[in-house]
Amino acid sequence: MRVSIAEIEDALPVAALCRVVERRRRRRSEAAPIVLCFDVEPDPRVFDPQVPCPWHGFERLAEQVSALRDRLSALTAAPVAFTWTLRMDPQIAETWGTPDWVARTYGEDLARFEAAGDELALHTHLWRRDGGPDWWITDHDPGWARHCVTTALDAFDAAFGRPCAVHRGGSRVLTGAIFTCLSERGVRVDLTAEPGLPPGSAGPAGERTTDPITDYRGAPTRPYRSSPARVPAPDPTGPSEPLLVPLLSAPTLRVGRSTLVLWTGHSRFAVRLLIESWRSEPPVLAFAVRCDAALDPVSWHNVVSNLEHLARRPGWRFVSASAALDRLEQFRPGAHRSDAPRRA
Repeated sequence: MRVSIAEIEDALPVAALCRVVERRRRRRSEAAPIVLCFDVEPDPRVFDPQVPCPWHGFERLAEQVSALRDRLSALTAAPVAFTWTLRMDPQIAETWGTPDWVARTYGEDLARFEAAGDELALHTHLWRRDGGPDWWITDHDPGWARHCVTTALDAFDAAFGRPCAVHRGGSRVLTGAIFTCLSERGVRVDLTAEPGLPPGSAGPAGERTTDPITDYRGAPTRPYRSSPARVPAPDPTGPSEPLLVPLLSAPTLRVGRSTLVLWTGHSRFAVRLLIESWRSEPPVLAFAVRCDAALDPVSWHNVVSNLEHLARRPGWRFVSASAALDRLEQFRPGAHRSDAPRRA
């Protein structure tokens, strides 16, 4: 009789497994970083550009994030920092009139987050306006991809008076053209890769794309370096930046591995996390959450419960993406001899 991983996960006693795994884990010499990215973008993925929609998800999250930060700080007995990845690409410019609309409209909130130790970054989609009834299509054309990333990087620089250090591609798209642009502009970290996921659509059925979404089957599960010719595959001899930090994934019978998302039910999330911790010690745990998760009570409850679960694990701390990079000594520029990824 074949048993699904979901049935295994549901049957395992989480508390008992926690105790077993914690006994098996080697003691860390320093805190391991957790990078939590909040994707700041419109609530719907596609919309009529003539009717700009409110960003209610971000607004709700901005109201709740202080309480979340305080709770996680109390559980970890350490400061808590998040990474806010902002949409500043051509879809934003065409709909809201300027790519830096989010900085102009929510500047006070963003300044408050930075004052609390958070990092501002970019989240770039390749949406191009199309004449069809769905309004938008994800266009993988290299020239368009470069235009989208350049638009976002220029807008970030102008809005905040400094270059962007951290990037996360929208809809899991990471191509050679995007990698080249990020490298040329000195971006240090990219948080797009989702190991184990096959090519296909990253959004709801019916969304259009010129090419399948990037194939991450076989992508390393630990931070690694690549190059424009090989991305998303590893290339230890590639450019020094950006370092590719994959979102955390864990084994699943369906696709081998899949992203460990925070809005998963708590028991299933906890078991998959423990299985992955048993198999290997990730040097950094990276997660991403769309801000509109704050609008769904069930999804937000799961996000908070799972973050609290992470905060209770000894030796893990919530830090910004750049701070996590600074803690990964072997991945600093010039350390190529030791930065070859180790597959889990």
